[in-house]
Amino acid sequence: MKKLFVIALVALMVLALIAGCGQQKTEPAQQSGGEQQQQQQQQQEQTQPSNNQQATLKDGVYYSEDKDFDDHGWKAMMTVVVKDGKIANVFYDEINKDGLLKSFDPEYAKNMKAKSGATPVLAQTSLAASLLEKQNPDNIDAVTGATHSSDKFKEMVKQTLAGTPVEAKGAFKDGLYKAADKDFDDHGWKGMAAVIIKDGKIASAFYDQLNKEDGHYKSTDTEYAKNMEAKTKMTPNKAVEALTKSLLEKQDASQVDAVTGATGTTGNFKTLMGEALSFAK
Repeated sequence: MKKLFVIALVALMVLALIAGCGQQKTEPAQQSGGEQQQQQQQQQEQTQPSNNQQATLKDGVYYSEDKDFDDHGWKAMMTVVVKDGKIANVFYDEINKDGLLKSFDPEYAKNMKAKSGATPVLAQTSLAASLLEKQNPDNIDAVTGATHSSDKFKEMVKQTLAGTPVEAKGAFKDGLYKAADKDFDDHGWKGMAAVIIKDGKIASAFYDQLNKEDGHYKSTDTEYAKNMEAKTKMTPNKAVEALTKSLLEKQDASQVDAVTGATGTTGNFKTLMGEALSFAK
C-alpha cells in the first residue's frame, strides 16, 4: 500500500513537471506572435502616407475661383504653379463685382489695418510664403488679424489642386498671376502687379506701389501726384491708366508704349508685368 502511494506521488510530480514545461514552451510562442503583429502594424503605418504628407503633384498650372461672390461682395481666386512635383508659386486674391482685386483696394487695406493691424497684401504674402515652405495647406501658419483670409486661402489651395492643370487656349494659360519688387527703391516705394488671363488673353491688369514708411498706396498719395504733375505734367494714376490700356491692346509687356513724364513707372510696370506673365506661358 505504501509502495503504491509512493508510485502515485511520483507520477503526479512527473505530470506537474511536464505541464510546467509545456507552459514555458507556449509563452514564447504567444509573445512571438504579438511581436509579429506589432511589426506588421508598423510596416502598414510606414507604407500608408500620413496626413501631413502631400501626394506627388503633377507639374503644371492649376487655377480655380469661387462660383459666387460672398456676402461682402468678394470672390476668391487662386493659381498654383507646380514644378518637379512641388508647389513652386501660388497667387491668391479676391475680386469684387467691379472687377477690383482686394490687394489693390487702398480703402479696404486702410480699414483692415485700422481694425486688425493686417492688410490684404501682408496676409496674402505671408500665407503664400508659408505654403511654399510647408507644401501642405493643413500646415499653413494663420495670419494674425486675417483669420478669414487664412481659412479661405487654405480652402482654395485644396480646391485648386483638386483640379487638373490648365491648358493654354492662346498665348497664355488662364489664371491669376502676380509679381512684386523684392525691395523698396531709393525713394521708399515697392511696385506690385497682377494680371488675370481669360481665354488665353490678358483680360485685366493691376499696378500700384506701396510706401515703405506707412504702407499707403501711391495711387492715393495726392501730394506725390501734385508734385509729379508740376514737374512732368503727369500723375501716377494717369500713367498707370495709359500703361494698362497699352498692355491690354498689345498683349505683350515688352511692347507697352512708354508714358512721357513717367519713365520710372513705365520701366517698373513693364518689368513686373513681364514677370507675372512669364508664369502664364
